[in-house]
Amino acid sequence: MMFNKNSKLTPFKALEYSKKLWFISLLMAQTCFVIYLILGYGMTGLTTGLSGWNRLNNTAYVANDATGNLMYAVHVLFAVVMILGGSLQLIEKLRAKYRTFHRYNGRVFVVLACCISFAGMYLMIVRGTVGNTLMHALTMFGGFVVIVSSIFAVKTARARDFNAHKTWAIRLYLAANGVLFFRLMIFAWFLVFGTLGVDTATFTGPAVIAVSLCSYLVPLLIAELVRYAEQTPHTSITLATASLMALISVVFLIGLFGVTLANWYPAITA
Repeated sequence: MMFNKNSKLTPFKALEYSKKLWFISLLMAQTCFVIYLILGYGMTGLTTGLSGWNRLNNTAYVANDATGNLMYAVHVLFAVVMILGGSLQLIEKLRAKYRTFHRYNGRVFVVLACCISFAGMYLMIVRGTVGNTLMHALTMFGGFVVIVSSIFAVKTARARDFNAHKTWAIRLYLAANGVLFFRLMIFAWFLVFGTLGVDTATFTGPAVIAVSLCSYLVPLLIAELVRYAEQTPHTSITLATASLMALISVVFLIGLFGVTLANWYPAITA
């Protein structure tokens, strides 16, 4: 049986609602993350200097490493503007009503996303981080996707190929939020499964790798699935995609609860 996209209670409507639920849950997480960055890093930096950031991350400040410290500051503080600014790009009514704002906000988002990615990759190479080589490779992959997607998002916008521009902009948005996806999903895992599949001493293990894949690679594949589900006549695929988006939203909300109570709130109130 075929469904009309404009009729009530169709799989296509279910997919639209699930996309909105996903976006709202991500906005909630982004808002909490930005509050954490402002109160945790911003206020600490103003009151104690950059060296105070080490209470939040023991590799945030390294004495006599001005370049690395600058890169970390760029990586953290630019994220405050980029995170919420990027989400504004996805709101259709804002795009339609405030086209000039959409263009200039998009340019700011592209510049900040690339700067943050370059800074993050630099810090990973120079200072290192937790996890194993595969986890590091997936994180680097996310940074490269940001840079490549930025190039093509700008290129297609200038060519006025708006369908291609939207596709590349979504890829850019997803890749730029990979770090936040990781935080939400790893804390959702901790709440549901505890430390199963996680070596807490080295922060490695099958669960960590799976969450890394679901943070940096899988979102790009799901975006393609959603794009296909919006057009396909196979309503079972559309319904399955809607269910998947709703499930991801629930995972995000569980992870947001976990990371806020276990990490972000204690960090800013310590």
